[in-house]
Amino acid sequence: MSAYDDNPYSVHFAHFASKLEQHLRKNGISCDDADAIIEESSALYFEKLSSSTNKLLKAFKKHDPADVFVDSAHRAIERHLPEAKDTFGSSSEIYKIVR
Repeated sequence: MSAYDDNPYSVHFAHFASKLEQHLRKNGISCDDADAIIEESSALYFEKLSSSTNKLLKAFKKHDPADVFVDSAHRAIERHLPEAKDTFGSSSEIYKIVR
């Protein structure tokens, strides 16, 4: 069992990732590329959530899961599909699909 299995951020990520996959597929991205983008965005998402080593600081600093996901997905798309970063892979477009 992963350390994130009981984490509510995991549930949010799964929900957002599903929407992102549909969005990418709708825009002609292959399953393999969509999977790679989602995998990388997952690593970025959970890395950002666990970046604070001070547990007391973590208790007071809550992240909006949607904001963290949008940033992570945009960075992954920018890396894998640089031509899409200003169109369907832009932060504003990703934000629309998760809200």
